[in-house]
Amino acid sequence: MQPLHGIAARFPRLVLWLETVALTLVIPCIGVFLNRADPYFIEADFVWLWFGPLLVALRYGIAPALASISLLAALWLGAMATGRTTAPFPLHFMLGGSLMVLIAGQFSTIWSTRLRRAEQLSRHAQERFQQLSRAYFMVRHSHDRLEQNLISRPVTLRQGMMELRRLLGQGEGGVTPEYAGELMVILSHYGSLSSATLYPVQNGRPLAEPLARCGQGVPLRPDDLLLRAALESGTTAYQTASRLGEGQHSSYLVAAPLRTSTGRVLGLLLVDDMPFMALHRETLQILGVLLAYAADQVEAAGLAQRIIAVYPDCPLVFGAELIKMIHLQQDLDVVSTLTVVSLSPGPYLNELCMMLERQQRGLDHSWRRDLGWGVQFVTLMPFSGPAAMDGYQSRLNEVLKIQFKMSLKSAGITFKCLLVSCDDPLLQLSNLLADEL
Repeated sequence: MQPLHGIAARFPRLVLWLETVALTLVIPCIGVFLNRADPYFIEADFVWLWFGPLLVALRYGIAPALASISLLAALWLGAMATGRTTAPFPLHFMLGGSLMVLIAGQFSTIWSTRLRRAEQLSRHAQERFQQLSRAYFMVRHSHDRLEQNLISRPVTLRQGMMELRRLLGQGEGGVTPEYAGELMVILSHYGSLSSATLYPVQNGRPLAEPLARCGQGVPLRPDDLLLRAALESGTTAYQTASRLGEGQHSSYLVAAPLRTSTGRVLGLLLVDDMPFMALHRETLQILGVLLAYAADQVEAAGLAQRIIAVYPDCPLVFGAELIKMIHLQQDLDVVSTLTVVSLSPGPYLNELCMMLERQQRGLDHSWRRDLGWGVQFVTLMPFSGPAAMDGYQSRLNEVLKIQFKMSLKSAGITFKCLLVSCDDPLLQLSNLLADEL
């Protein structure tokens, strides 16, 4: 069964057409054995012939349905050409069945598109929720330990993450040794790691050459129980007496994957030595969140590489989400919006900036541009159309009236927006920001 699954994964379109041919031919083949004079069951009390094309239409849509109908017609014409049948071509029988199958295929295509759209929306919301959860956890943890870290550990989590972003912006995407080294400093700092190694992972398998290590490092044992558990589950695996059965053994204390929100595993952290008092739930959670956050940043840097090259101050997540929204617009016609709010220098500039930051929705992605003449707030609003743009502008007007007794015009605020299209992301950003630069 595994070779068949492998073929299906590598050639999904081949499986589709093979199933189309098989479902189409099964009824005529049965008809040849039961009634050679009427293999299409034209004279039968029920039109059994159209079961195959109907199943093809409902499962795969209108294009395979057309292929199934064409195959049946070709079989009949071939039988007439070779003299296997002298009956005339059943025009009305084929026409009625074809219309029925095509209607079913159109129905299947429409609902498949709707299901794919709903799945993409759900997946995006889930990824965004995971990112927000990790960001919240890091903020809370950094706040709780800020006082003691300020004296005994001068490197803060915020500084470390900013350094990681800087390295990603300078590189070409991917987990480089320089990036992994900086990440290992943060992990050993906040996870109290004494001996650990970060290995790259390709196609679900860790590579032998490490990216970074702390202490003596950890040798790679691909068949280790804890290592395989971390790769299979995609979550942090750790060694406890209750988790290991009789006769089971692992060379590691902790195995944590460098896994993105989309499920890609980019690396694997293996730990074989850390203080006993540090091996608890909070430390493992810190390691898991830091690795996941770093993995998301790497994935975002890969997607947004062209945007960062032109706009170095653009956040990685903003650029990556813009690329995703363009793909959703191209594939599923999902509407998203880009807006830019420009603020001129004035006595209320800082207060207005804070007000704009508070107006961001949970799914929105913002990009603050501090320019010489003022400040720009670029906002990406996923799954939002013209109504969302009007609502955003109305909210800004309302808040300005309540808090500052001003309007957008009197506050010197300009508002510009556009719908995300299938064009190049740099072209869309340049069109949005052209009048403001």
